[in-house]
Amino acid sequence: MNSPDPATLARLMGLMCDAIALRGAQQAEAALAALDQALALDPSFLPLYMQRADLLQEMGALPEAIAACAACLDLAPDYDEARALHRSLLQRWATQCELQTADEGASGSAALIDLARARLQLDQPLPALAAVERALASGQAGLALHALHADILLRLNRHEEALECYPPAADDDQARALRAFNMADILRRMGRIEQAQAAFEQALRWHPDFPEAEVGRAHMLLSQQHYAEGWRAHEARFGIAELARRGIDSPRPRWRPGEPVRGKRVLLWAEQGQGDTLQFARYIPLVAQQAAEVSLCAPASLLAVLAPCLPQVRCMANPGEAPDHDLHASLLSLPLLLGLPDPRQGPPSPYLAAQPQRVQQWQAYLSVLWPAMPRRPRIGIAWAGRQYATVHHSRDIPLDALAPLWTLPADFVSLQVEVPAGDQAAHATLAQRLHTPTLADWADTAALLCALDLVISVDTAVVHLAGALGVPCLLPLRYDGEWRWGVKGGQTPWYPSLQLLRQRERGQWGPVVEEMLAVCAERLLQAK
Repeated sequence: MNSPDPATLARLMGLMCDAIALRGAQQAEAALAALDQALALDPSFLPLYMQRADLLQEMGALPEAIAACAACLDLAPDYDEARALHRSLLQRWATQCELQTADEGASGSAALIDLARARLQLDQPLPALAAVERALASGQAGLALHALHADILLRLNRHEEALECYPPAADDDQARALRAFNMADILRRMGRIEQAQAAFEQALRWHPDFPEAEVGRAHMLLSQQHYAEGWRAHEARFGIAELARRGIDSPRPRWRPGEPVRGKRVLLWAEQGQGDTLQFARYIPLVAQQAAEVSLCAPASLLAVLAPCLPQVRCMANPGEAPDHDLHASLLSLPLLLGLPDPRQGPPSPYLAAQPQRVQQWQAYLSVLWPAMPRRPRIGIAWAGRQYATVHHSRDIPLDALAPLWTLPADFVSLQVEVPAGDQAAHATLAQRLHTPTLADWADTAALLCALDLVISVDTAVVHLAGALGVPCLLPLRYDGEWRWGVKGGQTPWYPSLQLLRQRERGQWGPVVEEMLAVCAERLLQAK
């Protein structure tokens, strides 16, 4: 989230120009050194990663080029150019590894492991599994290989087998801690929350300085509504390098628990996903009531819906535009900082509102689209999350699985910004049943949600927006769930208008869709 000052920007551009000149002079190593020097100045400057990836692929260092693209996407998951280059490089690397593994020489096992990694990143789990099993059969061992094997099995919904991937012995405390951490993550995905928490705690006993394990433990505590302890443990996330890169670069100190902000200027910033930002925006007015000034740095895509609801807060998307401040804080830290760990203590929803004029425009649009009288109920659907960066396959519902819904006497609106590749054929056949409008921004989406009678969405930002607006919403929830939704029940203290429909068997959406159909039918009957 950093924005370089003019002097740093000039230095960055100079080093990039040096790298281009050195590359043209066939001095690839020197060009790479110039780019590395620039990254040391500002590790969040995206063009550096793209130039570095392009140079590395020219040098034949495909894994390093892929890593450069991945680092870029970690900072900007929706960067289309980086996404395309990343996939192209992965395909080239997989092909290269295939050729290497055709030779049964000494390099075969290492190439097999690389091939498995490439195929898994390309979301080709069966070829990945075949490669990793060949590597294991050749006598390869080690925690990294076992972890790769487990990741592939998890992608194939074979969690019990994944749990058996890790041998009981480990060489040192750090290796034991990593093994316990990996097993904890599998147990979490299996819905065995207490066992997962115990495994995270075991990892911390082996290796106390393990922020990833502490955050995993925090999520298990929050899942079980142990909010006070959970939010305290959650602060360990600032020790995770990947998350630290997404943090804001501020010369001022972080707001600490117990520290008063009366008379101080506070900069709040959006730390992770859009859904998190929408969920924790509820606490911003409380900070504004206490502090002298509050500013908010959040994704530009969300400011259209957030800024009108926060008139007392200065909002910006570029951290370089943030005003001077005394303290700064992530939105996800606010329950702890405000001393309101239980969501029932915080501001209730609705705490966001759509622009009335836009709502009226959508109502008029839908009336023209479906002029029949009496008006049928209107239902919006988002069946999949974003299809870039980390894709949560267990979260998304195949569009074909929702076929029973089309029998309802209702009109359906797609809330998908991006239709997954595997659903595009089914989506094309539903043009007359599932209308797909163009959504300009999140303020537009908010207005459309308010023009609907019901929203159905998997665990995406749409759910949080509907909840924040107080719009009735059904959340079909994958078996492994997520910490914010707890472990049981159909309600959540975060959003009273939200009803959870929990998967009872891992990977099986049929019973959930049947329950969804019954809930919709009952609501439609009540609406008559």
